[in-house]
Amino acid sequence: MAVAATVLAGELLGLPHFGLAALGALLTCFADPGGPVRRRAPAVLAFAFFAGISYGFFGFLRGQGIWIAAPAAGFAIFCVSYARIYGQGGLQVGNLLSVVIVLALDYPSGSMLAAAAQGANLFAGALWAAALTLVIWQIHPYQPARDALGDVALKLSQFAKDLAALAQPAHSSAAFEAHAALHRRSVREAIETARGVALDTFRRRGLVSQRAAQVSVRLQTLEQIFGGFIALSEVFEQDAAIREHTARPLRLMAGWLAALGPDIQTGVRLDTPKKQVSLVRLRTEIDKLPPESAAAHILAGMAENLAVLMTVSSPAGQTMSGVSVLPLSIRIWSPIRSNFNFAAAPMRHALRTACIATPTLAFTMSLHQQFAHWATITMILCLQPYFSATWVRAAERIGGTALGGALAAGIGLLAQTQLSLALIMLPLTMFAFAIRGVSYAAFQAALTPMVVLLVEQIVPGTNELTVALSRIGYTALGGALAVFGNLLLWPSFEHFRVEASIAQALAAHAAYVRAVFTALLEGTSAVESARRAAGMASNNLEASLARALLEPHKGRDATIERGAIVDAALRRMAGRLSVLALDRPEISPASRELWREWQAFLTQSLTAKPTARPKLPGGAGSEALVRLARQVELITSP
Repeated sequence: MAVAATVLAGELLGLPHFGLAALGALLTCFADPGGPVRRRAPAVLAFAFFAGISYGFFGFLRGQGIWIAAPAAGFAIFCVSYARIYGQGGLQVGNLLSVVIVLALDYPSGSMLAAAAQGANLFAGALWAAALTLVIWQIHPYQPARDALGDVALKLSQFAKDLAALAQPAHSSAAFEAHAALHRRSVREAIETARGVALDTFRRRGLVSQRAAQVSVRLQTLEQIFGGFIALSEVFEQDAAIREHTARPLRLMAGWLAALGPDIQTGVRLDTPKKQVSLVRLRTEIDKLPPESAAAHILAGMAENLAVLMTVSSPAGQTMSGVSVLPLSIRIWSPIRSNFNFAAAPMRHALRTACIATPTLAFTMSLHQQFAHWATITMILCLQPYFSATWVRAAERIGGTALGGALAAGIGLLAQTQLSLALIMLPLTMFAFAIRGVSYAAFQAALTPMVVLLVEQIVPGTNELTVALSRIGYTALGGALAVFGNLLLWPSFEHFRVEASIAQALAAHAAYVRAVFTALLEGTSAVESARRAAGMASNNLEASLARALLEPHKGRDATIERGAIVDAALRRMAGRLSVLALDRPEISPASRELWREWQAFLTQSLTAKPTARPKLPGGAGSEALVRLARQVELITSP
């Protein structure tokens, strides 16, 4: 609406310079990171302000000559590329400011007054789009993740309700098997669906935000509750005497989760007095259970999980409990200081971008061709810190642009008037924004006709086919520059880091082993931080493997294969360790030394030279030790 309304107003009023305002509105919409207004407003308004200044300033510099404008633009592109240190929002704003700088160099201004007018024109369009997106149509990018998490809570509620129905001594193992077949797969699929939706959201919006933290905490907590229900069903099957005592707590949990699901989906506050009273009632019922029973231990842990959902996962716009807000000066300068060295990937990326952009800009400006700037823009937007991401992005952009160019040519044949072209902008814009999170190539296919039509508005009389072919050709050139630039300038290949990721994952899981065994032997409960660290290390290893597989990896298949084996084995180890931490076996004094030997065996096998299995202790938990040993031996086998 921001773009189409601006283009239509310019056409109806006979003001062709409104096309520049429409461009400002379009880029501002792309700069919107989504989320609460107080988080979106700084990014959107900062982009509008700096875009207006940049367009006017570099338009004026272009009039002073190529050899003044190109180095200045290169330095500015370095600065805005470095803005990725502030997360996804900084990355988006920085990339779009690079686009503004490159576009400004195509339209030299003869005077400072003319340059200021051009910058004000772009700023006005950007400000109009900011007002529209911040006040009228607000974006809710995390709603799909909230919906998926709410669905998990509802399925867990049904799991608990049906499990409570089995809390009668007469039920046989067959009943529990049927219950597992009915619910476990359903809940697991819901959790994995939620995980996929959350990861897609994080890819678009980044991980460094309060909303992303809320989604992560809720997902992990619901996963823990699911694990608790599985452990509880196992206890029920083996201990018929405890079943009737746990029916009441299970029904309370079922009702609690049934109410929680819609609240998560709508984003309302979870920490309400009613839920607090319900949690107190649940804990009271759990306290009635035999204190030495496994069911009591499991339910107490699940009650803590429910408390975490209430007190930590506050809804959007609210401050999470225990999270302090750093002063603005620290939030600005701390990322700069910590990343201002050549070892930091953002610094190398910014330098690489500037080193390629500066000569490319000088070359394209010397050509004096109207659409040569698309080569530099494509290079900047395709260039990524890692080679694998760079060439994938380049391929998607080139392919999408080619398809979009054909679409633009077809639209140009059908729409012969300026008014009809302006009217086509509305559905094109809506479709482009709708498809942006689904496929980058499809987004480019939708964006290219929009750019072609905007050029037609800014420079009336331009042939659409010429514009489309120019965009395709220069996009291919920019993609090639990005790929070869990443290969030549401080290349960052992932396969060199796979071994480091494997070592970090093994070390994190060794720490998890120590935390769990310490908790078992000394009665402590501080295993959550170690569990989270192990999970993050596994996630990092999986991400490293995924990037390595996208690169040419001839001769390195053995490393990637080992990484896949280690990742799978560590995931199984983490599951078994979680069971030990949740349902702790009773360790006799005579067995404590053997358990310590098993702790040393597992940790040393993960981080140092593998050793032989120690003697297996008797009593509960010995089966878990055998399963852990199998995974360790799988990892350490040649």
